Amino acid sequence: MFDADENTFSGNNGTEIHRRVGSAAEVFAKYGTQIRAIICFHIKDKSKADDVFQDFFVSLVHNPIPPHLEDMEAYLYRALTNDVIDACRQTSNHQEGIQEYAELHRYDTMQENPQSNFIQVEATQEMFRLIESRLPKCEAAVVLQRYCNGLSITDTAKKTQLDKRSVARYLSLARKKMREFIPQDMGDTQ
Repeated sequence: MFDADENTFSGNNGTEIHRRVGSAAEVFAKYGTQIRAIICFHIKDKSKADDVFQDFFVSLVHNPIPPHLEDMEAYLYRALTNDVIDACRQTSNHQEGIQEYAELHRYDTMQENPQSNFIQVEATQEMFRLIESRLPKCEAAVVLQRYCNGLSITDTAKKTQLDKRSVARYLSLARKKMREFIPQDMGDTQ
C-alpha cells in the first residue's frame, strides 16, 4: 500500500506500484508532448525542465489522477503549474541558502583579521570620497548607489529617478574616469 504520511510505498503490494506506474505511463504516452511544452514554456533551462518532467512522472505515480476526470488537459496544466512553481521556489531557496552561507563565511573571515578589515574599510571609504569629489554629481550618485549601497541597476534607477539606460551610461562614464584617478594599489584592496 501507499503510505501517504511517508510518501512511499510499503508492504509487498507490487501490483499497486505497477498499476500506478502504468497509469502514469499512459498519461505520458498520450499527453507527453503537451506536458513537455508546458514545462518548457515556464522553465527555459533544459536540464531543469527535464528534471521537472521526470519529477512530474513520479508525482503522478505517488498521486494518481482521479478517476472519471472530465478535463484531463486542465488538470495536467494546473498540476504542472504547481510543480513548476515548487521547482522555482526550491531553486530560489537553494540560491538564498548559498548566499546566506557565503555571507556568513565572509563574516567569519572578517572576524579572523579585524585589522585587515579595518584597513580595507578605510581604503573603500577613501575611494568613495574620491569618487564624490572628482565625478560629476549624477555620475557620483549613480556609482555610490550601485556600489556603496549595493543596489541593482533597476533599483539605482528608481532611487536616482533616472531611467536604466542613463544609469548604465553614467556607470560606464564613471568607470572610465575612475580608472584615471583611483590609484591601482587602492583598487586592489577589494
